Amino acid sequence: MPKSQKLFTSRQTNSIKLECEIDLCHLFDTKEERKRFEEKWDGFLESNPHNSKIFAKTANRLYYSSEQLIPEKRDERPSLLLVLGNPASQSVANGMFFSFEGNGAEHRFWKGILRPSGILQLSYDKNQPVDKLNEIRQKQLLDLAYDSPFRIGLCVFITLPSAPGGPWGGVAGVQKLIGGRALRKLEQEESARVFKLAEKFINSKGAVIAFQKNAWNSLRPEKDAEYSNHYHFF
Repeated sequence: MPKSQKLFTSRQTNSIKLECEIDLCHLFDTKEERKRFEEKWDGFLESNPHNSKIFAKTANRLYYSSEQLIPEKRDERPSLLLVLGNPASQSVANGMFFSFEGNGAEHRFWKGILRPSGILQLSYDKNQPVDKLNEIRQKQLLDLAYDSPFRIGLCVFITLPSAPGGPWGGVAGVQKLIGGRALRKLEQEESARVFKLAEKFINSKGAVIAFQKNAWNSLRPEKDAEYSNHYHFF
């Protein structure tokens, strides 16, 4: 089958969901790479119970849902785009970034990173069910109804979801699935998506924070240092 014109495409279908497509013929340069991917696919798919809800694969296409939360509302605050690594499958299936920890508790991203840093303070009753908390957080972020010096947007660098931990977890799990060379090709496509998004979202006083190694190293200006274990602004 001939290759399509694009390796990767995405479109936002609601306020948080991205629908994505990867042309597998375009992604892999050799038959051996493609063969290794096909051999690993079932293991990857079975690594999280939510994967079956968000992935579909045909002979030469991989379709999946991902996440991107960019408010349309604007105010006087400078815009701040938070770029994460890749989404957890459970969060995509539940319709909200960092929907919950493995034990069902509130995710540390909200209570242990953003709140203490002063970047974002959301007000809600933490004793409500997790699905209700996800709805509340999403609405507050879209409505800009929070205490922060910034107008916040959330996106991922690698749109392809994976389990939140274990051998297939995170961006490392994506690389394990498709291989290093294919990941670098995908990163070029994802970088173009993030730059386009940032250009639209960020105003003259805004900024971007990269929370993950691949995101920082791919998006950073050439003059800036490579990633270390800190959050990075650019």
